[in-house]
Amino acid sequence: MTSVKLNAGLALAVATAVAAAAETERTPTSEFEEAAMYVEQNATDGDTEVVIAGTAGDDGLRLLQIRWPDRKVMATLLADRTTLGMREFHFESPEPPGEAVLAAYPEGRYTLVGVATSGERFRTVLTLSHDLPPESTILSPAEDAVVPARVPLTIQWSQVPGIEKFVLEFENESADPEQALTLDLPPGATSFRIPARLLPAGSEFQIGIHSVAENGNVVVVESAFTTAE
Repeated sequence: MTSVKLNAGLALAVATAVAAAAETERTPTSEFEEAAMYVEQNATDGDTEVVIAGTAGDDGLRLLQIRWPDRKVMATLLADRTTLGMREFHFESPEPPGEAVLAAYPEGRYTLVGVATSGERFRTVLTLSHDLPPESTILSPAEDAVVPARVPLTIQWSQVPGIEKFVLEFENESADPEQALTLDLPPGATSFRIPARLLPAGSEFQIGIHSVAENGNVVVVESAFTTAE
């Protein structure tokens, strides 16, 4: 009997959420404070994922719903009414090789609908494109290079035309906890100097250069190197 009651309660909660989301379509709403949906492809590993992320207002969301371009519901998330809800969200699809993800997430207009614990309603339409920017090439250091420790290191990569920006990720994978530096760089940037203090001896590092298109899509190339003992 307990499981029946739980299932009935869940069904009621979902029905209430669907009704609240439908009501959002008919009442005044605000745009999400931040909202994005984009394709991220790792050209080095050969995998691709779709990312959906956003932030509502100052209050947490008690309901978040994501809809496909045909307006069918992709996902509905509910927060327990005893909590303050969820203000930020970040979802990533699986990362199968090839273009399986692109087939699963067609191009088009996806809708985010939210209801805050305060009752404020949110609605934002996001356009997903499959157009990806060209990938860059990491020129220096070379893949699996061993570089001097505690000496400044200049990372160099090739230019990519027509992008919005580069994002540089620099990770010390030997540190515990792992140390990472992430920087937004202008589209004309092709190098960055890593200070000597971030290059201890006998450590393994990974570099990621993200080409970010104006439509938000990202292509990443990665390389690894170590510092001498």
